[in-house]
Amino acid sequence: MISRERLLEIAREVFLELGIRATTAEVARRAGVAEGTIFLRFKTKADLFREAMQFDPDQALAGVEQLPQRAGSGDLRATLLDFAEHFLRLGRVAVPVMMMTWSNPEHAGCVERAPERATRYRRVVAALHRFFQLEFEAGRLQVGEPEVMARMLVGSLHHFVIGEAIAGEPLGSFAAAEYAAHVVDTLLRSAAPVGRTLQVEKKKRETHE
Repeated sequence: MISRERLLEIAREVFLELGIRATTAEVARRAGVAEGTIFLRFKTKADLFREAMQFDPDQALAGVEQLPQRAGSGDLRATLLDFAEHFLRLGRVAVPVMMMTWSNPEHAGCVERAPERATRYRRVVAALHRFFQLEFEAGRLQVGEPEVMARMLVGSLHHFVIGEAIAGEPLGSFAAAEYAAHVVDTLLRSAAPVGRTLQVEKKKRETHE
């Protein structure tokens, strides 16, 4: 006997590793059960896939769209770092799911229409764009273009997740949290108020000397 939760955990591992073309036979083999056991609990492989890959893109998007509400208050770096780490956590599930969907676009149980993906992506960029715009209006950032900054942040984080999904491990020398911190710090250094930027650079030179 195997619990439903454990079976779903194993199925998720198999789908993330092999994609939607992974077989129920492979799930059964790793779970140490007969393939028929799976179909006693799930009518089809699509049903197993949907439940194993518990990911609600609309729920994830709702969290991202709350970011502009945090603009202009609190520690700016901490806010962006929280977003970046959250984005990477979501991406580690969302990107493999999208890759599986694209690998079998006719599969009714897995397909998400391209216009829906495009709309969600635009909303992510729009939320970040608005966040940076509000930070500029508050005077906490002075150099840069809000939309470009939004796309640079999303693009850098997305690239990390894509590389990890393709290679099975981080492509570079940084773990996820460390990479997120470097991305945020690089972005802020380029957009911070001029006076603050000069002070930071001066302090860094003095430290090295």
